[in-house]
Amino acid sequence: MKNVNEQIAEIAKTNVDTAVELSGAAMTGVEKLVDLQLKVAKTAMSQGADNLKALASAKDVQELMKVQSSFAMPTIETAVSYANAIYGIASETANTFAKMAESQISASNQKISTAVEEFSKNAPAGSESGVALVKSALTAANAAYETASKAAKQAVAVVEQNVQSATKAGVKAATTALKAA
Repeated sequence: MKNVNEQIAEIAKTNVDTAVELSGAAMTGVEKLVDLQLKVAKTAMSQGADNLKALASAKDVQELMKVQSSFAMPTIETAVSYANAIYGIASETANTFAKMAESQISASNQKISTAVEEFSKNAPAGSESGVALVKSALTAANAAYETASKAAKQAVAVVEQNVQSATKAGVKAATTALKAA
């Protein structure tokens, strides 16, 4: 059995490693967001220049209004695409964090279970009921974690489905409104 100092040092090392992994995942998400922002900025500048050229080439007010109204749908589609991309990056980063947390919790549970097993082998006579109580509590905690984890995953799936449905409905409503105008 490891002494307490070795166990504390091992836990500290694991926590530092986890913090470094989480920082790396967060930076990856930030890099993706910055890359997306740059792409959006470049596209916006290009579209803006094209739009100005189209407006400048209009020969009368009617043509000017027609050209101007033609900008609406691509703008809506671009905004929806941008929002979906941000949501995708955020979702991917959150999933990475969740997987790391699950891994960390699983490893911690394994260490605790091993420690309890080692303790129970060396436990003084008469402490069997206490050891059984600790084992029962660990089993109940693990079951509660599994239930909560499943519920969280289901909630995320429902949110993702609702976001997709709302996006489609919003684009459809905008398209209908533009056609009516």
